[in-house]
Amino acid sequence: MFSTRQNELRNAVGLEERHACLVSSGPDVRWLSGFTGSNASVLLMSDSAHLFTDGRYTEQATQETEGLEIHIGSGSTIDSAHTWARNHQITDLIVSAGLLTYQEGLSLFHGDRPLQYREISSFLQLLRAEKSLLETNSIRTALRITEQVVADVLPMIREGITEKELATEIDYRQRCLGAEKSSFETIVAFGKHSSLPHARPGNAKLTSNTPILLDFGCVIDGYASDMTRMIHFGKPTGEFLQTYATVHDALDRSLGAAKAGITGKDLDAVARNTFKKAGVESYFCHSLGHGVGLDIHEWPSVSSRNSDKLPEHCIITIEPGLYLPGKYGIRIENMVQLTADGCDKLNDLTTELLVL
Repeated sequence: MFSTRQNELRNAVGLEERHACLVSSGPDVRWLSGFTGSNASVLLMSDSAHLFTDGRYTEQATQETEGLEIHIGSGSTIDSAHTWARNHQITDLIVSAGLLTYQEGLSLFHGDRPLQYREISSFLQLLRAEKSLLETNSIRTALRITEQVVADVLPMIREGITEKELATEIDYRQRCLGAEKSSFETIVAFGKHSSLPHARPGNAKLTSNTPILLDFGCVIDGYASDMTRMIHFGKPTGEFLQTYATVHDALDRSLGAAKAGITGKDLDAVARNTFKKAGVESYFCHSLGHGVGLDIHEWPSVSSRNSDKLPEHCIITIEPGLYLPGKYGIRIENMVQLTADGCDKLNDLTTELLVL
């Protein structure tokens, strides 16, 4: 699998003799080599592949990779790869410059013997976006765990429980079901706190007739899930139900329009136009969605700023929301995989409002 990915990258960039691709971000290194350590770079040549890491990972690198020459050093793996490349007559480096620190950039592109360079980001992001069956199955497994946890914590939602307590139960139960970790800091927001799209769980206690926003996910084999559901503890008001119906309508319309080849901008506009017709577009304050994989937020974005066409087999979130300051917020989020003529919804859990 990893040798195939390496060849895909070689072909995508047209890797020539005396040229090399330098990959240094953790998720890119894992995608290209299988190595999961926290400090590594991969130098991909036209006819070989090299992993640079440090002594902490000598055994792990051997266990997790195959077909790569392993170089154990100390300090910056980028510096080590750069020195090795210069000593082996490499003249051009293809890198993700936007992922380098300022100091790393100085090391690569300045000094006595700087190398020529060009960008690799667009090639890597496209290759990583088009999910294989193995990657898709890992995301599906993570999502099944996330959905199961919603059912598991429903009996714990009672008057007096705090946001932090509920968030802790969610994280714990995902781990118990096999998750490696949470995809991101779990969001549990009660009442008016839910009007903050990225609310952090606090010590607020649940009271009757209160909306609850849950946004969380977990990781399996490095791949993340991401889902948002709304629960109402007690009888919802007519206004809340109407707002929920509007968000659900935006979700349904976006799911109906989602397919490979649509731009991120045009798909985002489907939800935005739905809110505009309802006169509530000012309460939709974020993008419609984002790619998910080894990163919880990765290319492609589903936003008004993205004119790129969304590729077939990519997995994205669709998460319209409305946030009424001082009152409540409502977001509903599903994950889908794009196909040539539509999308496959990865979620099984209902998107209808859960009323307790």
